[in-house]
Amino acid sequence: MRRKIVEKMDDLKASISLYIKHFTSYDYIAYGWLLATFVLLLILSILFIKKSPKTSLFLILLAFVLFFICPMFVKNFLDKTIRPLEVKNISYKKLHFSDTLILNWSIQNLSKNPYQYCQTTAIIYEPSKSKIKSFLDKLNPILSRTILEEKTINPNEINNDQLVLNNFNTNRDINISVKAECY
Repeated sequence: MRRKIVEKMDDLKASISLYIKHFTSYDYIAYGWLLATFVLLLILSILFIKKSPKTSLFLILLAFVLFFICPMFVKNFLDKTIRPLEVKNISYKKLHFSDTLILNWSIQNLSKNPYQYCQTTAIIYEPSKSKIKSFLDKLNPILSRTILEEKTINPNEINNDQLVLNNFNTNRDINISVKAECY
């Protein structure tokens, strides 16, 4: 259990490091705006502390909630507008003569700029009819693999990818989710 947590933390650290390494001017503007909003709310809370302590406390709580939650929304917004891409044609084949699973997918660059790096994560999890259970199963998957590739994907170009997983021996039904981030 501890090993899994350490692996997930290492994956998260590598993902954040890759993201920060490929910041654009839009990223700096968006996160600068977020930081400026945080500082402005803190200054306003200090100014209101004697006149209205409740308002001051509310502004401080709002500032910290925005500071910790908004970066996820900012990243998601920037990925959809500045670095759009589509992952499609996800398929898999379990080989009967060996414990091998072959995953295939395509990544299409929908932006106006070419991508140089792509980080793709394939998640294998148990299917569920419940959306909540399916979401929780994605957080604790049967298997998760992340691939970082240095390759050029030009605008509107489709790149086919494949992942071969050896020693994959499970008789359970599986679903596969593939997400990609390209810079």
